[in-house]
Amino acid sequence: MPKQKYSKNIQAVIDILRDEVRGDTRSALRKMTGNYTMTWVYETPTGKLFPRAKVSKDADLDDAYVIRGRKYEIYHLSESKGVVMVELIESYPDPDTGKVYRTPLVLVLEMKNGKIETGRHYCDPRLSYRHLTPAEVRKAFAGKTKPILVIE
Repeated sequence: MPKQKYSKNIQAVIDILRDEVRGDTRSALRKMTGNYTMTWVYETPTGKLFPRAKVSKDADLDDAYVIRGRKYEIYHLSESKGVVMVELIESYPDPDTGKVYRTPLVLVLEMKNGKIETGRHYCDPRLSYRHLTPAEVRKAFAGKTKPILVIE
């Protein structure tokens, strides 16, 4: 089966997700603009609305990127002018217990010159801490037999 060919922007998003899985901070930074930000579109347990992160150096990414056992199951990829949207399941083990967190989420990523400039991360954070089984989380994707791409 021939390898899927993606647009430059979609390929950049796939590549940065691969960097996350590998914990490769430096490669990830090369795929972001200098003023990259990510906004989580939810309310934190402490009541803060829409927390935002700005990445300015390698150390800023270490906490997010160095998670052994991270996996992305991508169910949908969509693109319009300057925007890539990804619907996926993010999974990773709790470093203390080994139990796996699985979260269905959507990323909306604004692109500039083939790099991610800003993004919004949509999910229900209450689900993120429930240690959902693969069968439970796949209920969110009724009718889909399998992801179109798995990055692990």
